[in-house]
Amino acid sequence: MRTVLIGSDFMYDKDGNLKPIEINTAVGWDNASKVEDDIDCLDLTGLYQFVIDNNFQNIHYVGDIQYFHKTLETHYKESPVTYEFHSVGPLAITIPSIEDNDETLIVRSAYDTTALVDDTYCRDKVEFMKLIESQPFGSQFAYLNDENQLVSNITTISDNGVHPNFILKSRYPAYDKDVYPKFYKVTTQEELDVVLQNVTSEYFLMENYCNTTNSFEGHIKVIRSLNILYPPALQSIQIGQYTKLNENIFFTDVEYNSETYEVNPEYRDSYTTSTNTRWLPKLLDTDMVEMADGTFKTALDLNVNDVIKTIDIPNPNGIDNASYTSNFGITYETLLSGTTYSTNKIIALKRVNKLSYFYQLTFEDDSTWEDTGTSSYLIERNNEVQFETLFDVVNGDVVLLLNTTDGLMDFVRKTVVSVTQVKKVFSGWFISVERAHLFLTKTTSTNNESFVSIEHNGPSCPVGCCSGGGTCPTCPKSEPYCSGPYGNPQCFSYQGICY
Repeated sequence: MRTVLIGSDFMYDKDGNLKPIEINTAVGWDNASKVEDDIDCLDLTGLYQFVIDNNFQNIHYVGDIQYFHKTLETHYKESPVTYEFHSVGPLAITIPSIEDNDETLIVRSAYDTTALVDDTYCRDKVEFMKLIESQPFGSQFAYLNDENQLVSNITTISDNGVHPNFILKSRYPAYDKDVYPKFYKVTTQEELDVVLQNVTSEYFLMENYCNTTNSFEGHIKVIRSLNILYPPALQSIQIGQYTKLNENIFFTDVEYNSETYEVNPEYRDSYTTSTNTRWLPKLLDTDMVEMADGTFKTALDLNVNDVIKTIDIPNPNGIDNASYTSNFGITYETLLSGTTYSTNKIIALKRVNKLSYFYQLTFEDDSTWEDTGTSSYLIERNNEVQFETLFDVVNGDVVLLLNTTDGLMDFVRKTVVSVTQVKKVFSGWFISVERAHLFLTKTTSTNNESFVSIEHNGPSCPVGCCSGGGTCPTCPKSEPYCSGPYGNPQCFSYQGICY
């Protein structure tokens, strides 16, 4: 039996009703951007019973949801039912051929161009909108038909208060996520007519759902339901559900362009649901950054063009350290004797408020240090100095801190004895610096207030490479500040600067 695993996304409207906004195959697993832990997102009880009721002896999973795969693999490890995993990523255009028979269950979450549900309702969001248009949970929307004529069923302009009430979305999966979706607030038919001029063969307009009462720590929620559809009537087995959040908190005051009615750029992240990594949180408001003169400023007080202190790390082996994420291949002694202080300049700051992994490191002297998992720290491992993100730091690693009490190059080695991970909403700042990609920072209430960490941040690209479609080969970027859909590298820009 061939089945398909569908991811359906829902949002609450202003009245608290859940409304579907799109469905997808090649559905992802949102990891850090989902509220719930993995174990709370899947319930395969119904699927296991379905296998028993139909006497399936073989199960094949075709797709890329690793947690789903690992759960099935563990469950059937000691079972007479055989399980086989076929890893097919979201960019694949072909899927493996598997014999279909009465004893075999095939679960597919990979995209299949020959399947109606994939190539019609998942590929083209308008076709899904048309499919549910007559249902009580259907949406108001407008699009261009094959004759390039505007088709609209929008009869009511919903009042979302200060928040957008319409969204211009791509019909198809591949689109510029730096530009779309776009959000608008209109109150009259005349204003709506202006916004409708943005509808094209590739982008359609639909009502925007916004419920600020049923929210999560100031974030608008998106509910993703995972269901397996099976023949002959495409009945459904729900196997899981989780909550995603918008990229930023919503604001009580929102501003719009007076001519286009589009939301101003600084508010757009409050409504986007894409889980990008272009702005990764680095500093809490209370975290402190060392300035060039040895004084400290809190992250809240930093400004673009502030000159801060940094260090230059020796590189006698000629390691490519353009991104400063390399293993330098040097010993602690070489680091200590060859490192010098220098200065740097802040070139960008952006407020970040998103769900993130926090890591707390406990050292052998019982002091602690905490930061987001994507923060890269200078450590010593196997007698070699290197940068590692906190989610890759393990027990026994030695974190290298700098003693700031006397202004000398005085490193302190702190051996990690435990690493604790917590997922919570981070409210703080993204910071980017001009050269070397390094800055010196310290956190409070960790019994390490005399020390700063040597933290890495992503390099900046030449202005203009992003607008020209620049990617990593043409725009020298390094993880995690260069990422794109499905792992495709691409650069991102903010206020004319690429990151």
